[in-house]
Amino acid sequence: MAVQDLVELYESQRTQSCNDQTNSKEGANKSTLKPSPARFIKRAQRHDEVTVDVSRKAGISSTSTLHGDVPNADITEAAASNGETMPLVGGNVDVGSPPIIYDRALPAYGPAIGSTFETSKNPNRTFYPPNSDTTKVAFSHTPVAATVVFARTAPPLHLPRLDGYLSTLPTPSFSGESGTKETMFPPMDQLARTGSSLENLEANCSPAPPWRNRTTILSSSVNWLLGLMGSSVLASFYSLQGVFNTVQIFALILSTIVPHAGGSIGNKWRRLFLGTIPNVLALNFASTLLQSLFFLLIFMAVASALLYYFYLSACHCDRYNTIEGLQHAETKGKRWGLLIVTFLLTVIYLPLSTMAVHVLVWSEDLWVVPNPYVNATTSPPVLPPLGPANIFRDPLDFCWTTTMKRNEVNYAPVAIVLSAIIFFFVRLAISFSNLKLLIFRQLTIWFPIALRRVIRQSVPKVDKFTELGRPRSKVDMDGEYHRLLQRDNNPFAFLYSGFRRRWGTYESTYLFAKLSTLVIIAVLDPNNCLFRTGSRSTIPVVRQVLLLLSTLGFFIAQCIFAPFLDPVNNASEWISRLNYVATAATALAITLNIPGKNIINTYVLYSIYIITYGLSFYFSVINLNITQRTVKSIDVFSPRLNTSPSSLHTTRRIWQEAITTLLLTTPSCTIPEDQVMCFAQAKGSEFPPYLLNFQGSPSERHVENLKILREVGSLTYNRAVALTTGPDYAWYRRLEDEIQKEYTGPDSYWKGCSTIPNCTSFFGNAWWIPFPPTLVIQYDDGPCAVLREASDLEAYIAQNSSPDIQRRRQVRMSLRALEGQTVHWPYEHIDSIGSQQFWCCWRKRYTASKLTSYRFCKLRIKRKGYLMWHGLHLGSGFRVELEYSQRLRVSGAVIGLNDDFDLTSPLARFLELNMTLIDQRHHGIENEMCNYRRHNRRACRWKSRVLTYQFLTNVYNKPQEADELARNAVKFECDARVCQLILRSEAAIAATYQRFGAASKSEAATWWYIFWDDLWRRNHDTIKGLQQHATEFNPHYATSIAYTPLPRAELESFLTQYGLFHQKPQWNDFFHSGFLNKLYLRLNDAVFRDSSRAIMFHLGDDLCEFNMEDIDLATQGQNSTLGTGGGTDHDLSWIRARPAYRWEGLLNDPPRSGISNRQNWLGKLGAWFGITPLWRSGQPSNGISIDVRLENGRFVLIDDSMSTRGSH
Repeated sequence: MAVQDLVELYESQRTQSCNDQTNSKEGANKSTLKPSPARFIKRAQRHDEVTVDVSRKAGISSTSTLHGDVPNADITEAAASNGETMPLVGGNVDVGSPPIIYDRALPAYGPAIGSTFETSKNPNRTFYPPNSDTTKVAFSHTPVAATVVFARTAPPLHLPRLDGYLSTLPTPSFSGESGTKETMFPPMDQLARTGSSLENLEANCSPAPPWRNRTTILSSSVNWLLGLMGSSVLASFYSLQGVFNTVQIFALILSTIVPHAGGSIGNKWRRLFLGTIPNVLALNFASTLLQSLFFLLIFMAVASALLYYFYLSACHCDRYNTIEGLQHAETKGKRWGLLIVTFLLTVIYLPLSTMAVHVLVWSEDLWVVPNPYVNATTSPPVLPPLGPANIFRDPLDFCWTTTMKRNEVNYAPVAIVLSAIIFFFVRLAISFSNLKLLIFRQLTIWFPIALRRVIRQSVPKVDKFTELGRPRSKVDMDGEYHRLLQRDNNPFAFLYSGFRRRWGTYESTYLFAKLSTLVIIAVLDPNNCLFRTGSRSTIPVVRQVLLLLSTLGFFIAQCIFAPFLDPVNNASEWISRLNYVATAATALAITLNIPGKNIINTYVLYSIYIITYGLSFYFSVINLNITQRTVKSIDVFSPRLNTSPSSLHTTRRIWQEAITTLLLTTPSCTIPEDQVMCFAQAKGSEFPPYLLNFQGSPSERHVENLKILREVGSLTYNRAVALTTGPDYAWYRRLEDEIQKEYTGPDSYWKGCSTIPNCTSFFGNAWWIPFPPTLVIQYDDGPCAVLREASDLEAYIAQNSSPDIQRRRQVRMSLRALEGQTVHWPYEHIDSIGSQQFWCCWRKRYTASKLTSYRFCKLRIKRKGYLMWHGLHLGSGFRVELEYSQRLRVSGAVIGLNDDFDLTSPLARFLELNMTLIDQRHHGIENEMCNYRRHNRRACRWKSRVLTYQFLTNVYNKPQEADELARNAVKFECDARVCQLILRSEAAIAATYQRFGAASKSEAATWWYIFWDDLWRRNHDTIKGLQQHATEFNPHYATSIAYTPLPRAELESFLTQYGLFHQKPQWNDFFHSGFLNKLYLRLNDAVFRDSSRAIMFHLGDDLCEFNMEDIDLATQGQNSTLGTGGGTDHDLSWIRARPAYRWEGLLNDPPRSGISNRQNWLGKLGAWFGITPLWRSGQPSNGISIDVRLENGRFVLIDDSMSTRGSH
């Protein structure tokens, strides 16, 4: 049946709207037209224009035009962030008609209306749509709350007109083998045979399962160990004697098996492992104090070795993610050594630092005499002498000493120095002849700071745009960050994988927070040498007050920031912090000797431990078993969802997915197995990404195109395509060739109009990125500059080709030829010999001079960046040093070198003295630089020949018939593999286009397909029965329900047939009567919106009627997530916790009256306890009620005759 026939059928009894109301202020009547399903018939418009014509029951009518990728300024920010209104890259193609791009879900109002609507000072009030008549009218019916209509046991919602409309829709037919039940649509069957997902194929790797994922295991271990070791309960353990006693446990256990030292063991190996080694571990060969100090020395030696290894690796951690130039970084291997060392340092940080504090304050366990202050009646206590005064110390002179005898060696200074190195000093270096070796960097201060720097350079970078070129919203950015963490191979990933975006450095802050608690306990103690003479009643009180304030501050910070990625982990940490606060408060109460001290010290304290540790155990268990279900990637019930024939969602889920599958699964086009998909990209997106180590496959290029699109957006991508293929192509090619041949690599010069901070020399390392055309210059001593405009590129060529700059470049090349060589340059060095005194303005007591003459030295060039090419260092940075001896190094100023590399007289003489060396090496270095430029130029051209950059606009983003696609491929693509792939895949392309047409024939069909496709993608392995009956639910099969909108009775019968629906819902049923009510209510809106058959809503106790769009506008300042979600990812069944989408929250808000400013603090309770992955943030709405009534055991719509609409 044609659409016009449907219009005549359902509009034959249309009546004039009775919703006209009188506006007392304006005295004008407002009437609203009621569109019918005829809205499916729209005139063809220009593909770059969006016309929004909205007529509402509340009286809204406005038109706005959107161009390209930039929405109208008056449209709300949420509309711009969710990617629902902007056209596809290269335009959109409807099925069988000229391109039509519109989104009636995003009306644009005039400036005055928009600002009035958006800038209200009270975010909690009800926002009425602009131009709406808000006069309240009394009705003779009571609307039913949405929570009642959508409850699990709710009566069914009866919509006979919608059922009649759906029953008239023709069943789609698919030609070819794809029409059979057992056969998947091509090319999706190729993807199924690989047993992988598109995401894994694009990354050319698969993430390890959780049980052998090193990041997951180490991250959980670090968090658990830091939480355990940072507990105040274990604070008393962190003394030397406490650690020493723990080590002895092993020997004590084994001593029950064998006698001491293994004396009766016959076998020498058993004696070694069960006798000798345990006693060595227990240090059973000296006094207790010396044992402790010896143990500290061993512990520090191990820590220093680990720190040295970490220091060497951390110096170059930026190479793992930040790449200079177009060469791959040094990231071969799994880097297990660095990973294990970082893990061990993170674990030993708290005990080693706390033990160092115990030594510095000389705690009780280091005293060589029994504690004389216990049970003392005087202060200070009066003690008898230990012996003769010339042999023994004073009885109270036991601080910072290991013996009370005056003639014995005191080892305390050694322990104090070592502890000070751990806690205070920055580093200790020792030099050996020509080798300078860093042997120790202190742990307590330097390590967390270095760890923070390393993490900031290692966290994955999130693309700002989706694969449709649409900007990501904040929630979408968080979701993409979570996805990237799943396959992050960085050796430091376990340190930040458990935290939210922008909170990756929390682990280093966490170390300081934990340490502060332990230091307070260790320092503020009357049983150490700092406070031994203080009040034994006041100091414990001060300590407990500080502990309480410290733990309370950490608890408040956790409540505010919630840094963990998973709400369950945030709840677990919240309980842990609450445990600290409760324990500190209990300890303070006990210290103050309040009444009931014994009860607090026993029952209350044990109750706190049982509750907090019990909840912590619960959170650990619930995290192991994913119980959440029904996760959606988009707000599928939102009226904002674009369900037009050119919907972005259907294009992405059908056409684009199929094109990507064709490339990634065809043997001649697949990515080589050994290829690592690594990109040269900037942390701040200053320049577009570039695929490194290209091996020549079309799939590599397709993935690179998608990466570029996600990085720069569709608007920039389109402009770049126009530049490289349009009328200016010849001019662009000339610029590109000249820059790539002559002016890339080191010694490139650019001085722009604007000043560059911290840049003294305008030379640096330059590289060319072919698409979008971009020149990047990393300055030697400053930031990077990025040139995109034609005027800047021409100015760059002019500057580097000028004689003055060419002369300076030759100076740099000559110095580069002398790097590492012994050069001739006489130099006289004068050493002052004398004793410097710190008085009278730093005058010296006497002075003598020593003159040393040098003739030869080694020339060194210090660099900031790192770029190696065939053994030649091409990185940015050019600081010249002359090394005359191990201790004598002078700057390049002694040879007349300045920041501008001018050819001064001294510099000319220096070059003349070493001309022989320059002539020997200059030609070879120049050839290597030419080879470097030639290699990069060939790689860029090779990429464009294998797959053009306009492939996205001509094929990927443009659904079309197979023959038209074949013509475009032959016309624009040069690689025979791509052309043959398109020609040989005619059946797959035809089937894909048929699928796209079936899902785009009407808005009802589009919404129906999006719903079932999203349900399958996100929940096929969580909803029982979907996977078992995949041919009926998977949209990759022609028999899928996604292509056939069914009336309610038929859908219930269909679901019942496969055990997914019961009249009396079971506890684990996903489909129930209330959910089907919600499904058909949204489908009714897609068919009859803005007509007399649309379902009306009420907001809170308001009597005004609104449709779904009006409700969406009236509540847009109150919900947690404004957009409808990206919905553009590949098949992802993992569950990501996120705030609820707008209509997920609206349809679940209970009705309430009035305006409340209270935040819903319990909104995350379900997510905290792992019951649901969704939570409600912000303020809930007043709830929604629906104009239905209960009749004969089912909900029916209220007829116009049963209510009075309008005022008389």
